[in-house]
Amino acid sequence: MAQAIGLAGVGARVLSPPAARRHRYGPRWLEAAFTVSLAALVLVGALFYVWQHTRVVRLGYEIERLRQVKAGLVQENKSLRLALGQLRALKRVEEAARTRLGMVTPAPGQVILVPESPIQ
Repeated sequence: MAQAIGLAGVGARVLSPPAARRHRYGPRWLEAAFTVSLAALVLVGALFYVWQHTRVVRLGYEIERLRQVKAGLVQENKSLRLALGQLRALKRVEEAARTRLGMVTPAPGQVILVPESPIQ
């Protein structure tokens, strides 16, 4: 057994450097497991950040596409309302009644006005 310098050997204990290192820091596999788990945690965090960023970009493109679809539908709605207004125009209805259906303007005695009922 090795003896410590300057000690008489009574109750003195000398540790070899590898044993002292293992005792001080714990087993080597624990150190490696901690390093691997820390690296895995950092990797998971980085992957989550990349996934989140990709998702935000993809949703941005989807929002822009839906805005374009909405603009197209609004334009189509305006043109359909214009067409509906033109089809409901009294002048057009009267013209269609005269030409297609052969209707004529009623004589003064043919028009009978019915009073509105108070109950609806």
